[in-house]
Amino acid sequence: MLRGQSMDIVALAAIMFIFGPALFVPITAMVLKHRKEMLQMELEKRRLSNQEVAKQIEALRAEIAQLRETSTQYDLSLQANLENLQERVRTLEEQAQMLHRRS
Repeated sequence: MLRGQSMDIVALAAIMFIFGPALFVPITAMVLKHRKEMLQMELEKRRLSNQEVAKQIEALRAEIAQLRETSTQYDLSLQANLENLQERVRTLEEQAQMLHRRS
């Protein structure tokens, strides 16, 4: 009985020594191929993420440019209104001085 089991183990060991290396290479190749595909997927994911971030940054730049333009327009409008008010006050002061001189 022991001799039969011993022969089975020897036969199994012989099969493993003969076919083991032949199986090791394809299995290793499959594992490496899978790992390569996973890394490529991760890189693609990062690339897409980076593209999305770049688009968002560009959108923010456009918004900032628009806000600057709007701010400049408001500033110019306020400046024009201030100059208009100053002119009106100057005119009123001149009219008040003329009325004061007449009286």
